[in-house]
Amino acid sequence: MSGVVSNAGPLIALGKLNLLHLLEKLYHNVYISKTVYEEVIVNGIRFGCIDAFRARLLIGGIIIVKEATPVMASIFDVRIDEGEIETIELAIRIDADLVLIDDWHARIEARNQGLAVKGTLGVLHSAYKSDLINFKEFEDALREIAYRDDIWISEDLCTKVLDAASASRDSSTG
Repeated sequence: MSGVVSNAGPLIALGKLNLLHLLEKLYHNVYISKTVYEEVIVNGIRFGCIDAFRARLLIGGIIIVKEATPVMASIFDVRIDEGEIETIELAIRIDADLVLIDDWHARIEARNQGLAVKGTLGVLHSAYKSDLINFKEFEDALREIAYRDDIWISEDLCTKVLDAASASRDSSTG
């Protein structure tokens, strides 16, 4: 897969978990808009967030900053922000294979534009299914997300994803 565009949420979450390296192994290149760069890197560094420093190390390597042209903003749901709009528009412009977005409303808008969508939990599940992490590492990451107050993914969603993955694992091994 070559054309993956990410919004801020998955970069922040994977950075906090020190799992950004999974993006390169899964996707090779990840494009972000300048607004997402500002949100993740510039603002993150200003506040001393470790995830921002980790993500900054990947800029110009796996993470490529691209100019987005937010010309369609008026057609999107008013509940999504500028970074999410730019992420969707960049994905449309480069004909991305996949968009990484956690926000529910932004995911709906991306799908409405015909884009394939995956969030942080989906990235972690893909890493597990690709044998980049084992089940224990997958489980630990989801449990950490569920209990952290600086990663905005619900405990309920983490539990559902973990239960489904566990059930699938159990049925394939039993």
